[in-house]
Amino acid sequence: MRRAFIFLIFLSFLGFTKEIDPESKLVIDRGLNEVKENCIVCHTGRFITINGGDRKFWNTKIKVMQKAFGLWELDKKTKDLILDYLSKNYYKGWNKKKTKNKERSLKLKLNLQ
Repeated sequence: MRRAFIFLIFLSFLGFTKEIDPESKLVIDRGLNEVKENCIVCHTGRFITINGGDRKFWNTKIKVMQKAFGLWELDKKTKDLILDYLSKNYYKGWNKKKTKNKERSLKLKLNLQ
């Protein structure tokens, strides 16, 4: 037990553990404030943690939120910070074919193409 505890402390010094924001339960990193101001105002951070994908996936999510749920238009800097943050911290290496098919069907359904 003691060895495991020491090992976890060692890993934290190497940067393998990420600090979590107590309010949103999301990783503290550059772009978190923009995510909190534009995404967490409507739903919890859990929505982000149970999803996951690359930059293209998150960009599609933003478009869906704008078209279907009234998310306001984001300026380029804010959108880039959000996309960088989400794709860096909440990427889950999904099956590319499965993700691609889901995104294509979602785009067609919402007429985003």
